[in-house]
Amino acid sequence: RTLEQEAMVGQDYKAISINGNGANGHDYEDSSLLSNGKGSDGEIVLQSVRNASLNFLSPAGRNVEDNLLNTDLSVDQLELSATDRDIDAAISSIIPTTDNASHTIIRAYRPHKMWLWTRWNGTVLQHGSRLVLGHMILTAIICSLIPLINDPKNPDEVIDGSLIALGSAFKYILALATFILTFFLNQSYGLWRQIYNLSRSVQGRTNDFGMLAATHAARDSKTGRYTPEARKALEDIASAVKIFHVLAYASKTRRYRVLHTTRALRKMEERGILSKTMLDALIGLDIAPNSRPYAVIEWIVVRFRSAVDDGIFKGGPGFEEKFLEKGLMLRSQYGSFGDVLDARIPLAYGHFVQVMVDTLLFCAPFALYKEQRYFAIFTVGVLTVFFAGLLDLSKVMLDPFDMEDYCDGVIDMNVAVFLRESMKGSTVWMDGAEVLPADWGNSSNDL
Repeated sequence: RTLEQEAMVGQDYKAISINGNGANGHDYEDSSLLSNGKGSDGEIVLQSVRNASLNFLSPAGRNVEDNLLNTDLSVDQLELSATDRDIDAAISSIIPTTDNASHTIIRAYRPHKMWLWTRWNGTVLQHGSRLVLGHMILTAIICSLIPLINDPKNPDEVIDGSLIALGSAFKYILALATFILTFFLNQSYGLWRQIYNLSRSVQGRTNDFGMLAATHAARDSKTGRYTPEARKALEDIASAVKIFHVLAYASKTRRYRVLHTTRALRKMEERGILSKTMLDALIGLDIAPNSRPYAVIEWIVVRFRSAVDDGIFKGGPGFEEKFLEKGLMLRSQYGSFGDVLDARIPLAYGHFVQVMVDTLLFCAPFALYKEQRYFAIFTVGVLTVFFAGLLDLSKVMLDPFDMEDYCDGVIDMNVAVFLRESMKGSTVWMDGAEVLPADWGNSSNDL
């Protein structure tokens, strides 16, 4: 990166721009952190940022796009700190091309046993191996120290009695942890699946817009193709669908938050993702960036209504009711993202499960030593793999959009694929109904 230092969690820093005109100049590639707070032309542009973490995503084996800015900075902070390279990388990842790195939403799965055993990247083992090793080393130390301070021949030995008591308690905790962790994982997977289904449902509602509009658009009675006015209306709706999906995921993910910035909007206009009039309207809106997707839904409905009033879309009250119904469903399903994620797990529940698993694994070396001696080292390693692994897997599934830096790469939901599919889907219905069989109601009077 061109930034000379990164912000550490909990630490303030001043992001100084810029070689040129400050926040409204655009040479962010040359931005730097200067102790005197002055840009290269002497202009002072200071921004205090707390709890920031600027880094790029491309660890080996991840199912995500390369070189995307993954940061907790707000949109206003990104206006100053994001570089043109950050913005270009985000935009390039959402435009459908044959060069896109990944075409899968989640990591591919195969049922073959040997194939599964040879996986490493994207598994709990990859991220839990250090913890497993640490617990095994701790167990080895404990197994080495106990014989030095314990006298098993003495019936009144306190340590020996404590180990027996701890072993009994361990069995109860083990049974409780097994049940609760299994249930916890099931609940976490349910939330992860719900978010995935919501993403697909939102995509489906915008596809409904495209299909309904394309099949009810006015056609030239001679050629059977769309009239110029109908094509313009379809293109406007398709363009609005594109920018809706971009702004929706820019509002819900860190990775694409940079696309809310004014510079990103201008670049998307240059690359044809949105029109000039849409750009001006978005910049002119006096609403929070996260509310922009709702505004775009309203644009689609208003454009539909004007097309109906002008006779561009023909279909009657049932058609109009169905289109408006899809708009309301889209608003509801998009709003459900925040509702679900805001209440993903109560603090007390997550805290209790964490304490329970940590207690189980801490007690394991002492509880197992009496019966297994040095074989307890291996047993503790196995217990750590399964119990700590189940807990990690559950917590990762509670973060489907990777909004927190925890076990990166275990489950990557590649949002870029959703966006690329939506880009293609915005025009596929319009193009698919462009030409009809010659005797299939080409006349606009037949529609």
